[in-house]
Amino acid sequence: MKITVISDIHDNIWNLQKALSMPELQATEAMLFCGDLCSPFVIHLLGRAYSNPIHMVLGNNDGDVAAIIGNSKKYPNIHIHGEYFRGDLGGRSMAMNHYPDKARVIAENGGFDIVCYGHNHTVVKDEKVGDTLLINPGTIMGYHGGELKDIPATYLVLDTDLVKTKVYQI
Repeated sequence: MKITVISDIHDNIWNLQKALSMPELQATEAMLFCGDLCSPFVIHLLGRAYSNPIHMVLGNNDGDVAAIIGNSKKYPNIHIHGEYFRGDLGGRSMAMNHYPDKARVIAENGGFDIVCYGHNHTVVKDEKVGDTLLINPGTIMGYHGGELKDIPATYLVLDTDLVKTKVYQI
């Protein structure tokens, strides 16, 4: 199974629309979103452009949670899991959270094949923590707030059969 992993949109609808139009993204069977949509209207862009299941966790910049959840109800393929997601996709046990430190602890504790996170806008594509693959897709936004500079806007496609990822630049 191929799964798109994205994070940290931060209302950059232009980069999001470019990503959603990429054939590599549209060819996947599910999407994991690691948090930080920011504005609730971004849900509509995801729900209209991607018809397969979207599993989402909330990030530190997702302030209007009630509106995000309300908007998501218009799209039966969107599933908001709060701060943590745990599930099986493509025959692999997965966990997802927005924060790197929490994701690392989850990976270190074992029990999951793959753990995904976002927050720091830094791509981590094939790090192994014990038997767990720990990944960060980078940022759709294309900016690093801590360093105050433009960075490549990216997402990952995860192949659950090979337990490998490929980075795509928008």
